[in-house]
Amino acid sequence: MKTVVLVMGIVKKDNSVLMRKKPEGSLPYKETWYIFGGELNGKSQNPENVLGDVLQTQAGIKIKPIERLDWDVEMKSDHDGEETYFVYVYYLCRYVSGKLIAGKGIEKLEWAPISKLKSYDLVPPSKKLFKRIGYL
Repeated sequence: MKTVVLVMGIVKKDNSVLMRKKPEGSLPYKETWYIFGGELNGKSQNPENVLGDVLQTQAGIKIKPIERLDWDVEMKSDHDGEETYFVYVYYLCRYVSGKLIAGKGIEKLEWAPISKLKSYDLVPPSKKLFKRIGYL
């Protein structure tokens, strides 16, 4: 079984967080909403830089990580159906600048009011994190 470490960011702007929707039929959680993240591939990678690069490339915005919040694990099949152990490292980030532009593999982007997150069909890891930090 392989292990993947993902650095994930809650990007906050005013009283909203940036959410993205998976395209129809995408695995492992179909047509759900989730926060942004990127894979750490090497020992020398800085998690905060990886997160900044992912948000710039996939959403068209600049962010500033301000606090490492938590971490979690999940075992599930990856995009190719291979059983994978995922380690999530969560950061709280501040929106700095830019206009939202959905990158490849993103059906929709939006600033979701924290008070309305319970109405979103969230992936289980995002839902669990939002509950832990008091957003749900």
